[in-house]
Amino acid sequence: MEIVGYADKLRAQPGENVSFMVSCKAPSFKAQLVRVAHGDDNPAGPGSKIYDLDSAANGIYPGRIQELHPGSFVSVSDDPRLRLGGSFTIQAWIYPTTVDKGLQGLVTKWDSDAGAGYGLFVDEQGALSLRVGDGDSQAAVSTEVAMHASKWYFAAGVYDAEDGSLRVYQTPLDHWPLQDTAAEAEGPATCVPGTTGANLVIGGCSRGGNTALGAVGGLYNGKIDNPTLLGRALAPDEIAALREDRSSVEMDGALIAAWDFGRDFSTATVTDASPNGLHGEALNMPTRAVTGHNWAGRVMDFKQAPDQYAAIRFNDDDLDDARWDVDFSYTVPEDLRSAMYAFRLTTDDAEDYIPFAVRPRTGQPTAKIAFLLGTYTFLAYANEHLANNPVLIEYLEGKGMEVEFPLLAHEHYMVDNKLGGLYDLHTDGGGICYSSSRRPIVNFRPNNKQRTVGAGLGAPVLLSADLHQMDWMESQGFEFDLITDEDIHFDGLDLLSGYNVVMSDAHPEYWTEDMLIALEAYLKAGGRFMYLGGNGLYWITSIDPERPHVIEVRRWNGTGSWRTDFAESHHSTTGEPGGLWRFRGWAPQRLVGVGMTGQGGSGTNSAYRRLPDSFDPRAAFIFEGIGADEEIGDFDTLNLGWGVAGYEIDRADPALGTPPHALVVATATDFDDSFHHVVEEVMHMNSEQTGTTNDMVRADMVLFEYPNGGAVFTTGSIAWSAGLSYNNYDNNVSRITANVLRKFASDDALL
Repeated sequence: MEIVGYADKLRAQPGENVSFMVSCKAPSFKAQLVRVAHGDDNPAGPGSKIYDLDSAANGIYPGRIQELHPGSFVSVSDDPRLRLGGSFTIQAWIYPTTVDKGLQGLVTKWDSDAGAGYGLFVDEQGALSLRVGDGDSQAAVSTEVAMHASKWYFAAGVYDAEDGSLRVYQTPLDHWPLQDTAAEAEGPATCVPGTTGANLVIGGCSRGGNTALGAVGGLYNGKIDNPTLLGRALAPDEIAALREDRSSVEMDGALIAAWDFGRDFSTATVTDASPNGLHGEALNMPTRAVTGHNWAGRVMDFKQAPDQYAAIRFNDDDLDDARWDVDFSYTVPEDLRSAMYAFRLTTDDAEDYIPFAVRPRTGQPTAKIAFLLGTYTFLAYANEHLANNPVLIEYLEGKGMEVEFPLLAHEHYMVDNKLGGLYDLHTDGGGICYSSSRRPIVNFRPNNKQRTVGAGLGAPVLLSADLHQMDWMESQGFEFDLITDEDIHFDGLDLLSGYNVVMSDAHPEYWTEDMLIALEAYLKAGGRFMYLGGNGLYWITSIDPERPHVIEVRRWNGTGSWRTDFAESHHSTTGEPGGLWRFRGWAPQRLVGVGMTGQGGSGTNSAYRRLPDSFDPRAAFIFEGIGADEEIGDFDTLNLGWGVAGYEIDRADPALGTPPHALVVATATDFDDSFHHVVEEVMHMNSEQTGTTNDMVRADMVLFEYPNGGAVFTTGSIAWSAGLSYNNYDNNVSRITANVLRKFASDDALL
């Protein structure tokens, strides 16, 4: 990408400042404020609607390249007690996941440019190695036995200044005949550890004495459990005792640091339990609340046995904040209407957009209708490259689809810079569980298409799909405020109570507990909700209390692209159990009447047919102008071709919480075999889980009332909004949506 950027926030309100960070290869770039009403350039629809606006921030800015520096590690500030010139011992339990990657730092105070200091490493052979250097010469010893990936090892390195030796101990937790990788080695220390001002690094090593992001190399992939540093050389029997229990060794004043990874799980703090207090900071969000070498299999919640979760998992592609310098800022004017905006960045040869939502102040709504933009879902899918996820590749190949990836400029940028989202895998194959808004999100764009849907042709998703709804409301004369997931999470009922109706976007998948509580309170107090999407209220999502730009999802027992170990399914940021909301008593049917039941994306969609409940007087307003036998959405859409029921679909189910008085007014069936029943409901393997074999694979349209005048209307399909503009907005999907929105937005009672 010739030009790319991000904002420090995804939404703002009048009076707030938004900062924009840009990387540009050209000498300069132009920034232009625009209002984004519709981004999908499909000629079958209304086309791109992006309007230039006046702004004090519009202008020409100097271009400069800003780099991304992924990779997590712990940095411990330089301290005289860490500048070891005499004997020492470094010990840790390690679980390397890419032993063939090359040199990787475990616990190092090592300036790799100067060749000075000391450190324990996984070396180029995948073996444990200890190194010392004085800047002129270096000495190293290696077991020369490659470790197995994803296995626990006791690792220790000893420098004995008295006899001038280096020793390393590499002992697997589990021993197997003929495949034992236990090894010890000893060699001469031909030099002493030189003094360096570099910070001590856990999970990497310093370059040039600098441990800022981008100045740490030798990044490690895998877990490290409770490393220890002592200022003397332990004897072999003491090493054996240390392997059994860190507290069993007499430290006799030699303990320098004993980092306890079993504390402060929700923070960046890494606590040194020794009297020296040489605490560290975890940078770039390594994964916490993961099992250590001593996990016994009896406890699944890290809070109940923190000593068994005293490990941190590092990855060389972790990134919680790009930390780019600000190029320009924009203060939202008091009179700017609530809508979707962006700064269009252009050079002579390139263009990019940095979108942001503008909402009213809490308690000061400007309309009766609020449109809920799923910013947490945006973060979950941020920079997704599902096209090279092994799980999806297998699925696509089974459907006869091949999606070349990376192909487009932004796809190359993602891969080259190790950017990924919660649907992607780390470079070592583990699933990514944290996502951040403070980095370029190159698929958060007005015209974004996901190329793994639509039979490989791509289809608008996320913001580009949500703009279908915003454009439709604007074209039909409905005034609305734009609010986001973040607003509901932080402001809750105080924000929602100002609106007669809230309309969801097409894919409201990622919800926090605070959001669910706020929506339930809003509905019980008389609020009305139009759920015009599918696969909503699905994955348990938490917000980092210290870094609110970071969300966390731990996937298990749901339909997804990877699965965490069940023992690591609790969120480190909040401590809550992860997975699907349905398994914590918040099945989507409980709040909105329908929940995820099927998934497609590469085959033929379907249309809705009316059911007997649609003729109930309670539902009459929905079907004004709709014939009794009229198929709903029986036409081409802007999403996946024909049919407004598709991609991901939801069904009603009383057993999961659909209220007994709910009216199932229409349903869409007749899906082909590219649609599958969700895995969380499959009890045993069989061949009757597709659109032609399983009647659970359907999309239900539902209406039901809450107390005090509240109500919910659902369509249960991501593809619904893509049919709104068909035939210049004159179609039965548009008509039904308008009927419901007009009724729900009014002050009139429903009954």
